[in-house]
Amino acid sequence: MSMASPRSRIPGAVNGYEARWEQHNIERRLHILRAAVELLEENPLGADLPVRQIAERAGVAKSVVYRQFSGREDLDRRIRSYLIDHLEAVLDAQLDISSGSVREIITRTVRAVADWMGDHPNLAAFARSGPPADGPDSVDAISSLKIRISERSRELIETIARTMDADSAALEPVPFAVVTMVEGVLAAWVADPGSRRPRAQMVADLSDYAWYILDGVARTASITVDPDRELAEVVAGLRGGNS
Repeated sequence: MSMASPRSRIPGAVNGYEARWEQHNIERRLHILRAAVELLEENPLGADLPVRQIAERAGVAKSVVYRQFSGREDLDRRIRSYLIDHLEAVLDAQLDISSGSVREIITRTVRAVADWMGDHPNLAAFARSGPPADGPDSVDAISSLKIRISERSRELIETIARTMDADSAALEPVPFAVVTMVEGVLAAWVADPGSRRPRAQMVADLSDYAWYILDGVARTASITVDPDRELAEVVAGLRGGNS
């Protein structure tokens, strides 16, 4: 007759052990991803970066990497997800409408993108080289992030439009158009080592362009917003006027 181990006879102990083991695996995967990102920062090898080097930087055996990820493609997709999830969190903080005017919100968001792309060109190139872990094969990680940020911005615009009892239909494609413009221009700027335009000037110009687009389309929907007034005050005032 077989004898069950003491742990197997205690459900709580088993669940606790499994939870600790899963947490251990999560931490190990994050450690490997961070090691891969460090190596990508140092050289532009991208998908050609040997798994052996990633394992060495993480301080684990190569076999451990393949136990944590189903293969090289899975590892690369997880790295891209790690990169854009971090950038998305940064951008979400900058898009917070509780602080700042429309102009300030746009400017700090554009600056965050410019800083990341300018300071981490290898990471930006790798994120653009393929899909993230949670996206379709046909959409690269940067495009996936643009869609996410566009949806986040569209929700913000729709909230303001509803507050003003205005039709936001005309504004629906604007966030993706603005996000695509900003990312495309900055990508070309980063790729041109001979560019004479300093980062601060690029941020200022792109922020102005983004505002011109938003303002022009908003006016067609009978929405007028002072770009230099605290947005939270504007929205609160509109709500008060419509209550």
